[in-house]
Amino acid sequence: MLDKYGLKLAAERGITLRDIGDKILLENEFIRMWEVKLEPGETLGFHIHFHPYLVVSLSGGSNEIETIFGRKIATYEPAGSYVFINEMREVHQLTNKSTVTYLSRLIEMKSVTWTAS
Repeated sequence: MLDKYGLKLAAERGITLRDIGDKILLENEFIRMWEVKLEPGETLGFHIHFHPYLVVSLSGGSNEIETIFGRKIATYEPAGSYVFINEMREVHQLTNKSTVTYLSRLIEMKSVTWTAS
């Protein structure tokens, strides 16, 4: 079996995947809205998304996504910017590379659920 999303690798390394945000602010049958808050240098540990999602940046800042396979992706999210992700991606973690607190809302669309198979 291929490990396209890194779930097997995470298990082999003994990594317990964490929630995709810090706390749920709103949830109903259609969406789940998370708060993501990272102080400078702080990392939101390895996780994976099983639903399409929208990220709205409230504070702006530079971050780095690191996949379970070691690939690093620099991001810059000005305050008020947004990105919609409509495909399953690898297990990853997010680190705040700015000198200011990063704050966003991550909104999952629960009508679609992805599987790793």
